[in-house]
Amino acid sequence: GKPTTMPQEKAQELTDMGMVWQILKMPEQRAERKPWGERFQDLLDFKSEHGHTVVPQHYPELGNWVHQQRTHYKLMKKGRKTLMTPEKALKL
Repeated sequence: GKPTTMPQEKAQELTDMGMVWQILKMPEQRAERKPWGERFQDLLDFKSEHGHTVVPQHYPELGNWVHQQRTHYKLMKKGRKTLMTPEKALKL
């Protein structure tokens, strides 16, 4: 880690108060970014398994993607700048 400018006495005082000195590890890597078409196929697979496309946001990776698609669709309908295209919207 980086060197500290904290005096040793202050560090000891915090330790005495119960401070836990632990460095947290960052995750190895983030979720894989898949092309739009692959995520769409994941959604179709989800629908065939569950009978609907109401994917919970906490559902691994796909839930967040579906939420983003709905957000971008609303932006497109309002005429705002978005990654959604009419072609993608028709597929969804």
